Amino acid sequence: QEIVFARTSPEQKLTIVKEFTKAGNVTAMTGDGVNDAPALKRADVGVAVQGATDAARAAADIVLTQPGLSTIVNGILISRCIFDRIRNFL
Repeated sequence: QEIVFARTSPEQKLTIVKEFTKAGNVTAMTGDGVNDAPALKRADVGVAVQGATDAARAAADIVLTQPGLSTIVNGILISRCIFDRIRNFL
């Protein structure tokens, strides 16, 4: 099941990430501004989008260099292929 939140305040973003993490869920957060940095840092995977502030990029685990969130999907697919190849050689 996927749950998506939109149009939330910085405080709400951080609360959402904390509560889902506390409940044992894996959390991901996308953001571009200074106000997103705390939630980006707290999430299991923080993703700063293209054009993000320095604070958001520093807090994120992944920084997108191309516009659009489809870059995340492409990155996951490529990462899975790389992981499979590494596993096959070990």
